[in-house]
Amino acid sequence: MNSSESAEAVRELLKYVLQDFESKGGKVTVPVGCNGLEDWLLDNVETSKLLPLLKKGPGHEVNLLQVCSSKSTKAKTPKAKAQAKAYNPFDDTEEPTPVSVDELMARRPGKADNPFVEPDVAEDTSAVNEHEPKLDLPQLQTGMEEHQLKELAYTIFFGACGKRSNAEHVQVMRAQLEMSEGRALEVQRILATALRRDQATGSSLSPRSSLGTLETQVKLLQFVRPQDFDNFKHFVRWRDTTANILLQILQRAAQVPASEDDNAWAATNRYTFEGTAAFKRSLARLRGGLRRLNVRDPDEYDEQEYTEAASAVFNSAQVIASQSRTGWAYPWAVRIRLCDLMLRGMFDTLDEASYVESKDALLQLLQTRVWPLLGISQHIHNTIYAWIHFRQFAVTGDVILLDTTKELIHSALLSPTAAGALSNGAALDKQADDEFSDEVSAAIVDWIAKRMSDYHKNFHDTQLMQGLLEVMESAGQAGGPSAEVSTLLVVCIRDSLESAFRWHIEQTAKDADNDAVRICLLAKASVNLLGVEVTTFSPVLAPYLPIAADVAAKALHELFGSQLLPWLATVENLTDDNLEAVRQADSLEGQLMDEMEDRETDVSPWGILNRLSPLLFAWVSNQLIMLNDWSGRIQGTEDWKPVTHQRGCARSAVDIVKIASETIEGLFNMRLALPVALVRALTEGLDEVLRKYVKFVTSTVGSIDALVPPTPNLTRYKRELAVKAEEAAVTGRNSPKSAKREAAASDEQQLRTPEDGRIAQLTTETLVTRINSLLYIEENLPAMEKIVQDRWEEDTEGVHTDLRQKSLDWLSECFEAAHQSARQAIDYMCNFIGMKTVFFDMRRAVLEEMYQHHVESARMHPVLVQLDAALGDMCAAANDSLHAYLARSLLQATTVAMQRVLLDGGPYRLYIADDVEYVEQDLEQLRVLFLADGQGLPAQDIEDLCTPVMDLLNVLQLETGILIKNFKDAKEEEKKALKAGRSPTQHTSLVYDPDILQRVLAHRADRNASKFLKKELRLPKKLSTGTNLSSSAFSSGGLKAKSGGFGRFKRKG
Repeated sequence: MNSSESAEAVRELLKYVLQDFESKGGKVTVPVGCNGLEDWLLDNVETSKLLPLLKKGPGHEVNLLQVCSSKSTKAKTPKAKAQAKAYNPFDDTEEPTPVSVDELMARRPGKADNPFVEPDVAEDTSAVNEHEPKLDLPQLQTGMEEHQLKELAYTIFFGACGKRSNAEHVQVMRAQLEMSEGRALEVQRILATALRRDQATGSSLSPRSSLGTLETQVKLLQFVRPQDFDNFKHFVRWRDTTANILLQILQRAAQVPASEDDNAWAATNRYTFEGTAAFKRSLARLRGGLRRLNVRDPDEYDEQEYTEAASAVFNSAQVIASQSRTGWAYPWAVRIRLCDLMLRGMFDTLDEASYVESKDALLQLLQTRVWPLLGISQHIHNTIYAWIHFRQFAVTGDVILLDTTKELIHSALLSPTAAGALSNGAALDKQADDEFSDEVSAAIVDWIAKRMSDYHKNFHDTQLMQGLLEVMESAGQAGGPSAEVSTLLVVCIRDSLESAFRWHIEQTAKDADNDAVRICLLAKASVNLLGVEVTTFSPVLAPYLPIAADVAAKALHELFGSQLLPWLATVENLTDDNLEAVRQADSLEGQLMDEMEDRETDVSPWGILNRLSPLLFAWVSNQLIMLNDWSGRIQGTEDWKPVTHQRGCARSAVDIVKIASETIEGLFNMRLALPVALVRALTEGLDEVLRKYVKFVTSTVGSIDALVPPTPNLTRYKRELAVKAEEAAVTGRNSPKSAKREAAASDEQQLRTPEDGRIAQLTTETLVTRINSLLYIEENLPAMEKIVQDRWEEDTEGVHTDLRQKSLDWLSECFEAAHQSARQAIDYMCNFIGMKTVFFDMRRAVLEEMYQHHVESARMHPVLVQLDAALGDMCAAANDSLHAYLARSLLQATTVAMQRVLLDGGPYRLYIADDVEYVEQDLEQLRVLFLADGQGLPAQDIEDLCTPVMDLLNVLQLETGILIKNFKDAKEEEKKALKAGRSPTQHTSLVYDPDILQRVLAHRADRNASKFLKKELRLPKKLSTGTNLSSSAFSSGGLKAKSGGFGRFKRKG
């Protein structure tokens, strides 16, 4: 048989025995609240106590409460055993420790859930008791056991209310005070007997007022005899209880000070040392009389001896009472305890959250009949009743009880302690009542504060929390200034948050692989904790503490900071885990700051970004160093071949834009509130890297000046030399071998220097690839700027408008230097390819053959054909948006070359005024070529670029005499200016420019012009010996500033 089967068999046996006992005329009484012989009740029955009662046979009563075992551990030690039988000061014989209904019911299954007790220990009595509010006040110590006080309470209640009309209410109070029916009958019987005997002797027990005093207990010892009980043992128990009550009360009553400075025996300065000695003698006589009454066996009982002893006890008690401040009245502590016991009877012992049915009637009896006897004021009644309701709430968790508690506290606050006297004339202890009320209020506040100190764990129902706070506020007002409650709530918020935060620390420590993950998880948990605080708890706390959310935010800021800051000090690199932890912490601080009302004075920000600044700036620096190193490597391997047909740019341009964009994204992907200085450090560094790359692109082509040959020296016209040179040229053109040798010699001369070889390798495709690359960078700079702006706007959301706008203004130009550099480089490269095409690739056709000897026979048509082909090659390789730029540059270079041929074409370029018509026709064909039927350059742009040539033609068409006259006038004006000490006038028209006029005259096939140049300027008729026109054209140098060449024209658009 297992243990459960054995227990069931014992229950069945006990049921059978008890039912058989009842069938034979016996009576079985169960505790109040029990529904018959329940299993849990039978499990607590001690058979060793039950069997002697059953042996008494029919007609006797078996009270199961008296035979239930007590599981208290208080009587297991010798000291505890001595305390357990303190109700008999004269016998060392061990008596069983009685079990109370409260203790017994605590073992009963199905107790109401208690919100302050863990579910797994809710059935344990000690666990329940631990969470019950207690009044452990020294002034409430009576030296009496609870069952003795309950018996005294019943005696007083029955004596005051025991009329036939109140029989039902008396029965309820008996059950609530855990008095058996037999014991209650004995009390009723001895009171009636004592009253009759007292009246027969003419004593003072008759007035009902004496029932509420100690005098009744003394006289009961005088008049009650063993025959008033069913058996002698019951008499002994009653006498021991009454004797102990008398002794304990008189001992304590005599020790109560009559004033702050004196004890009760010297209250009026009537007593000296002799008075104190008299008290000691009286107390010794009292104890002696009680010892004489201590008869334990019927055979030892002697009526006369007992009567004399009882009289001695009365006399000694009367002397002590007469010298005590309270007289025969029960001491304050006893009266308070009696009031508490009887008011506790208003609650059902089975359903502790509900009142007994006759609650209102019982309260009426207590307030009208019992309290006047005991001197219980309305103030004390409300105070104790409020405490009992609060205790019942703590036991049951029923929120409705809190409303009544609050009302009773308010009633106690509005009903001050009554001043006056008891019905027997003893003065009320108003000071003790006031102090007790304050203690009760403080106990309620402290109990609630203890639960509030961990409200995140204790309160899942804000309605319960709201009710407790209302009670706390009421109790705080009753016990002192309500400001103390506010101060206490501040402490509660901090303590509860600390408790919840510590729990999260333990949990995150279990779940995290490293400290960064732990901080990250803890930050997320803190955000949730703040959210619950702000949305759930702070609104409940706000009516009592308006700054509840502020207090919580500051407390959580301090708690999390204690974990964050030590970790931040150890961070040495920006790993993903570290960054995520920082992001979560920064977000948390932002939310905490939003909840704080006075953040500037009480809170020191964590300064996360300031602490991380060295690491962030180091990261930016390392990225820029790596980008510069990479850029240097790819520049050394770049072959300028297009990697994509659509864009036509070099691999290096694509890669540098990609890496720069990824670097920007990498910084902002940290998702931190980045300081402006850090973003500027990165953008300025990237801007410099891009500018270096742009500079590298232009540096690979060299200077434009290297493309233009130096201008030949001026010579004057000599007909014989011109004819001879023309005949030689005609002869060469007519001889294929000679022409072939001349072309080969020209090509060899063109590539005879390393610089010429380098320039020759700069093909149109590689040059256009460079321009496409520069354009790719220029076009992607706005995209990179937008990345910075968009991500910055996300990170600065909520920042002051002015500060944010200033940041946006700066960010909109963060790559402005690189943008300008790229634009200038594109302009330069377009001009370079235009000048290279005309002055290097088309050098023979333009600089040597066009307009040579006679304009009419060496027109510009071959040049136009080559220009058309070159422009087609450029546009085929270039991005569509570059076509107009390249065309404009090629047209500009052509007009510069035309000016070069007309003004500095060498000794074999001879013109007359009639040649202007042919040049104008060529210029018109040039316009048509670049207009391209409306698909090319705008007509106005073409006209602007051709204007310098048209201005020059206006000079060429002048007669020789006019040219000479204008030259002389210009020179004379210069002399006058120099003589006057001023600079010569800058001529706005070429017809008065002496330099232009001199060069036009030098190429004029006119004898008068030659004579003038010989006489006035001493120009030679031919170049010096050893000077070759072709070789001089390809040596180093460039256009002179005054030549009207490239330096005088700027590409527009």
